[in-house]
Amino acid sequence: MRRAGLAGAAVAAAIAALGATLAACGGVTPVDRSAAKISVEGAYIPLPASPDMAAAYFRISNSGGTSDRLVAVSSPDARSAEIDASTATSMDRIDGLDVPGHATALLARGGRHVMLMGISPAPEVGRTVDLRLTFEHSGTVTVHATVQPLTYQPPK
Repeated sequence: MRRAGLAGAAVAAAIAALGATLAACGGVTPVDRSAAKISVEGAYIPLPASPDMAAAYFRISNSGGTSDRLVAVSSPDARSAEIDASTATSMDRIDGLDVPGHATALLARGGRHVMLMGISPAPEVGRTVDLRLTFEHSGTVTVHATVQPLTYQPPK
């Protein structure tokens, strides 16, 4: 009888010590379910070779806890706009771009970008082109992309 009582007391002490350790460490980290919080930075358009077609690049950050998705793009300065993805051998339209919570999605040369067709007036270095980015949960964000020299490289 006495042995069973000691074993039970030892188990209870171990559970209490584990509880105290977890409490001291902050326990289990809660999952962040806060709404997506989208921001767009570094938008630019390299001066295109064609006067009525160009690619736009930028960084989308989501500081919220839930993911969002870029579902559409448009521009008052272009006849049409779409989200594309380039590979070494092709360029294909994609139906959207996921931006996970607490993460960044990059649209950069050689990869994902916004393709603008029918730009008017023709892009000139220093001019800005308005982009309207529509997100599944965050609504529409207007971004001003600056036309840069063809060789421009954005800061890292």
